[in-house]
Amino acid sequence: MMELIEEFNEGGVFMYAILLLSIIAMGMIIQRMYTFFGKYRLAEDDVTKAVLQNVEANNYSRALQICNAKAHPLTNVLKAGLMRANRPEKEIRRAMEMTAQEETARIKKFTGALPQLSNVSTLLGLLGTIRGLILAFSGMGGGDAVKRQEALSKGIAMAFRATFFALSVAVVMILCWLVITSREKRLIGKIEHSGSLLIDSLAVKNKKTLGQ
Repeated sequence: MMELIEEFNEGGVFMYAILLLSIIAMGMIIQRMYTFFGKYRLAEDDVTKAVLQNVEANNYSRALQICNAKAHPLTNVLKAGLMRANRPEKEIRRAMEMTAQEETARIKKFTGALPQLSNVSTLLGLLGTIRGLILAFSGMGGGDAVKRQEALSKGIAMAFRATFFALSVAVVMILCWLVITSREKRLIGKIEHSGSLLIDSLAVKNKKTLGQ
């Protein structure tokens, strides 16, 4: 453990900046992973099917019960439409679109920051690399051969450690970002599809009611 700490310290001051950045990013990643794989875990297709079946049966109260059973972006959007089931299609669509915008903002929370943090990590690693090279070559100007060799080794080691650590952190951030964004796109796609189905169903029901 002490050897690992010593090697980390040999990477220079930028190692601590990269470490702090990685801790911040990891907090965001954990929060997003918990949200998508825990909090937002839902059989979206089954919920949508159940809601639409109850709408067809004019059982709006049961459809609302299904939506109220779990707090989820999809159920919140469907609920916004069901609450205005007897209103004109334009009003239903507007309410659902507004709710969808709010939910989309929550779904995408923190995600856009991860690529930026990855870039910052890479730049910090580059700064650490340049600093190490400066120390390496500045130590070549004087002293005996042994001291020059030590300065060169220390500077090169600092440069490589900073580069390796920064790129490792950046790669992990990007991989996690890819997983999170794929879940985002999937969920947003489900919301848009289910919302369209509900709007069409309510519009048809309202037209039949007016026709009667």
